[in-house]
Amino acid sequence: MTGLKAFLSRLWPKGLMGQTVLLVLIALFSAQIISALIIRSEARDFYRGAEVRFLADRVAPLAALMKDTQPEFREKLADALTNRRFKVWLSDDAAVSGNGPIGATEQDDDDERVRMRDLAARIASEMGEHHDQQVRVYRHRHDDDDDHGDRRHGYMRLAPDALERAGLPKHARFDATVMSIRMGESQWMNAALSARPPRQLIRTDTWITFLVTAAAISIIVVIALRRITRPMDALSKAAGKLGRGEEIEPLREEGPADVRETIRAFNEMQDRLRTFVTERTKMLAAISHDLRTPITSLRLRAEMLDDAEAREKMIQTLADMQDMVEATLAFAREEAAAEPTRPTDLSALVGAVADDLNDLGHAVEYDAPSPLVYPCRPLAMRRAIMNLALNAATYGGSARLRLMDNGGAPEIVIEDNGPGIPVDQIERIFEPFVRLDTSRSQDTGGIGLGMSIARDIVRRHGGDVELENMKNGGLRVTVTLPAAGV
Repeated sequence: MTGLKAFLSRLWPKGLMGQTVLLVLIALFSAQIISALIIRSEARDFYRGAEVRFLADRVAPLAALMKDTQPEFREKLADALTNRRFKVWLSDDAAVSGNGPIGATEQDDDDERVRMRDLAARIASEMGEHHDQQVRVYRHRHDDDDDHGDRRHGYMRLAPDALERAGLPKHARFDATVMSIRMGESQWMNAALSARPPRQLIRTDTWITFLVTAAAISIIVVIALRRITRPMDALSKAAGKLGRGEEIEPLREEGPADVRETIRAFNEMQDRLRTFVTERTKMLAAISHDLRTPITSLRLRAEMLDDAEAREKMIQTLADMQDMVEATLAFAREEAAAEPTRPTDLSALVGAVADDLNDLGHAVEYDAPSPLVYPCRPLAMRRAIMNLALNAATYGGSARLRLMDNGGAPEIVIEDNGPGIPVDQIERIFEPFVRLDTSRSQDTGGIGLGMSIARDIVRRHGGDVELENMKNGGLRVTVTLPAAGV
């Protein structure tokens, strides 16, 4: 059962359009089956009534003609009246026997019994005979068996060879109405009318009708759903771009009213977010800029102190504050600059970072793979990779860079030979202005923004940065990016 569910789950469409079209086709096919069942039932009742009318209109004149024909010519007349579905033969014994109500068989329902009795009575009446036991009617069904209850007292039954004489196999596939009419003291005229074959539930014309109808409805459904799915698809892509920090134009409000309301709400949310980020970035830049003046003033005053030790400590503290302000201001300026997303060769970008670090005297290894073009903001991505690689080269002694293409989702791995990071401090290292003394010396500098900025840039591209201590020592930094277009 689990395997079947998994198989059906793979076949089931994942998109709205596919699911809707499939459900419409299932509903259409179900309606077609129900209609076919109803038509088949009505056709069966119609043909039964038509058979009764045929027998009533034809058998009485035939019986009268047979009675007026000389006995030696009756066999030839019977053969002449026989065709593919209607069989006439003469016998000494009636093909239908019984001493119960005329035309009644135990397996018949009430309507069928009434129909058979009325048929027998009508034929007898047209022949001018007293119909009791002169006209006998039996309705044979293809699912009757030899020991059926119609052999009980009070009901009609067939003679053992009646079906064979009627040209039907013993277990006839189709229904048949068998009649016996007395021609004299020692002869009976027997007639059998084979019922029409049951109507096929699903015929060729039914399949053609279904396929034509399904094609027409599917086209209409697809056209209607496109009006919904097209703006929803655009909304989904725009939401992904917004989550990655890309600049996008306001979406056109189209489609049904509900979809237009959703798009309108998204455009308003985008405007509010853009305004919020812009204002906060401007405020951060203004604060960082305004802090320059008091820091410079404090530094001048500190240099005028007589105590040399206190002077050096204050100047060092002010220098650290100055570095923080400059880094914050640089970060704010970069955030305020709207860099467009464009196709970029990540292999060349990572290689350029490795070359720059080697030029600065750091030991960085990088095996350049084949070109890997990926849409990103190249300046921001370069800064993120530079921060991560510089951190590895500075605090780990050396750095090894690898670029992999995992089915269109790039992965950049940076490894070093350093002491690693305590497990409980891995997330804390991404917090702004956090420096882990256990992994950094005071001589290396830095204010604790590099890792935070790097992960922020990667996440704004829809990816993430993960840290992992390697078994043989060192730290592994893994940058994962989503597949293009996701």
